[in-house]
Amino acid sequence: MHRRIMPENRGMLFVFPSDGIYAFWMKGMLFSIDMLWLAADGTIVYLVQNASPDTYPHSFVPDKTARYVLELPAGFARSHGVGVGDIVRL
Repeated sequence: MHRRIMPENRGMLFVFPSDGIYAFWMKGMLFSIDMLWLAADGTIVYLVQNASPDTYPHSFVPDKTARYVLELPAGFARSHGVGVGDIVRL
């Protein structure tokens, strides 16, 4: 929140103590991001591409449980061919 940019090849990993349905919103964000919800084994179970600050107060809610959420620069998923079912090595 409140950062002006997310540097290329960087991200923010949110680690939760147990699997759950974790909703994210864009409150306080100043740029668009991609968000990946990951199972405990790193499998992408839900993905939002190019989430814009303009979507606030909408919450993005996965349809499957996850252990992690990885926020990346907008366009990362598309440019790297990342999708649901892929595995992220943690």
